[in-house]
Amino acid sequence: MKQDRIIMNAEIVLTGTELLLGEITDTNSVVIARMLRDIGLDLLYKTTVGDNEVRIAEILRDALKRADFVIVSGGLGPTVDDVTRQAAAAATGRKLVYSKELEAQIAARFKRFGRTMAENNKRQAWLPEGAIPVENPVGTAPCFIIETEQGSIICLPGVPRELEYQMKRAIIPYLKGKMGKTQVIKARILHTCGLGESNVDRQLDDLMRGSNPTVGLAAHLGQVDIRITAKAATEADANALIAPAEEEIRKRLADTIFGVDQKTLPEVVGELLEKHNLQVTAVDTLTGGVLTGRMQSDERSKAAFTATVFSSPEEVFDTIGVPAPNDAESAEAAVKELTQRLSQPNTLGVCIIGPVKTDSTGEEALIAIAHKGQVNLSRYHRVYKGQTDREWLAAQALDRVWRWLR
Repeated sequence: MKQDRIIMNAEIVLTGTELLLGEITDTNSVVIARMLRDIGLDLLYKTTVGDNEVRIAEILRDALKRADFVIVSGGLGPTVDDVTRQAAAAATGRKLVYSKELEAQIAARFKRFGRTMAENNKRQAWLPEGAIPVENPVGTAPCFIIETEQGSIICLPGVPRELEYQMKRAIIPYLKGKMGKTQVIKARILHTCGLGESNVDRQLDDLMRGSNPTVGLAAHLGQVDIRITAKAATEADANALIAPAEEEIRKRLADTIFGVDQKTLPEVVGELLEKHNLQVTAVDTLTGGVLTGRMQSDERSKAAFTATVFSSPEEVFDTIGVPAPNDAESAEAAVKELTQRLSQPNTLGVCIIGPVKTDSTGEEALIAIAHKGQVNLSRYHRVYKGQTDREWLAAQALDRVWRWLR
C-alpha cells in the first residue's frame, strides 16, 4: 500500500470480450462505484479489457501504479478464457498454487446445488501465491485479494448477483479496514429544462472550478442535470458543503430547475396538475406518441393526460375545418384556434403541430398551450423526423406545460 498517499483511491477493471463487443451491458461498475462512493473512496479510473491474459496483466500493472485498490470483475470461471487468475499472478510476479481446501469448498457448493463438480472446475482452485481467498457462498468462483507494496488487487466474479453480494459481505468491510477513517461522498442532482448545456455552463463557470464540492453537468435531450458532489466525514457534513452551492445555483437558474435527484419532469407535471385539479388534452403531429409515453411514465400525469396523435398537420386542420396555413401568420392563428378549442375550464389545451410550411423559415414546429382564454405559442425553426427529434420536441412540450402550471 502506498504509505505516502493520504487520500486513497480505486480503479475498476472489467474483463470480458463480450463487453468490448457490446453483447452485454456492464452493470457491475455501477454497483461498485456506488458502494465506493458511500464509503468515501475516490474512484479515478474504469478500464475494460478483453479475455486476454497478457493485456489484463498489463492493465493491472498500470492500475497498481495509480490506485491503492484495483477491483477486478470477471474471468474467475472454469473455462479456458477465464484468465484473471493467471493475469493477476503475472502482474504481481507470483506463481499459481493449487489449494485443496478451495477444491473442497467448490465441490461442496456443487453438492449443495445438487450437481457434480466437473474436472475443469478444479481450475478455480488455483490462486496466485500468497493471495487471500474470499469464499463465495453464492457461486462457484472463489474470489481473492492480492496485497502488494503498491496496492491491492481484488478479484471478483463477473456474475452481477455474486459480485454485489461479495462487495457488501467482504470487500467493503475489507476496504474500510484498510482506509481507517472512512468518509462519505454525497451527490445531489438538480434537473433543469429549457436551457442548453452551453448556457448552463456559462452561468455556472466559476462554481464548476471548485474542488469540494464539485459541480458538473450532464446533458440529455431537452434537459441538463447539474451534479453537486461533496466529500466529508459524515453525510451531514457533506450536505452542509452542498447546501450553499445549491442555493447559489438556484439563484442563478431558478426558472429552469424543476426537480432534484430521482424526480422526473412528468412526475412534477403530474403533481402540479393534481394540485390545480387540471387535465391535459393534446393534439400531436410531431412526436409520434413520445409525449404520451413520457406522460404515462407517472401515474398522476397519466391519469390527467389525453392525446390524439395525427400523422400530419393537414389531417388536423382538415378535421377541424380550418384551411391548411401557407405562411407563419396563418399557421400561428390556426394552431392557436385549435389549442383554444381543446381548452376547457379544468383542461389545458396543448398542441404540438408540425412540420408547418411558412414563407420565411421553411418548416417549423409550433407548440401551444391554452387555458381560460390565454394562449402561449412557441416556434421551433428546425423540424426533423427521427426518434431523437421526437424525444426532443416532447421534452420541449413538457417544459412549456411545466412553466404554465408552476
